[in-house]
Amino acid sequence: MVMIALCSSLIGAVLGTRFRVQVLFTAAMLGFVTVAAIAAVKSSSLLSVIAAEFVYAMSLQIGYLAGLFAQACMMAARLPSHRSLSSTTVRS
Repeated sequence: MVMIALCSSLIGAVLGTRFRVQVLFTAAMLGFVTVAAIAAVKSSSLLSVIAAEFVYAMSLQIGYLAGLFAQACMMAARLPSHRSLSSTTVRS
């Protein structure tokens, strides 16, 4: 479960820095199919498959949110710190 959480949060962070929120649905469906296939190969119980898919979905969304936050921080760091006040100059 820990490996699923780490991998899906990293995937979510990459998706958060590059794509819009609509990509989460596609990534979640692809991850659900992958988790179900791996669980079928390992012959895991249904309860553990559901728990693994829940962990995958939540970690993906948390990673996406962290990616958005990282992107916002990078954009804020690029802004100039001293802005010109020439637009507020009053002319007579």
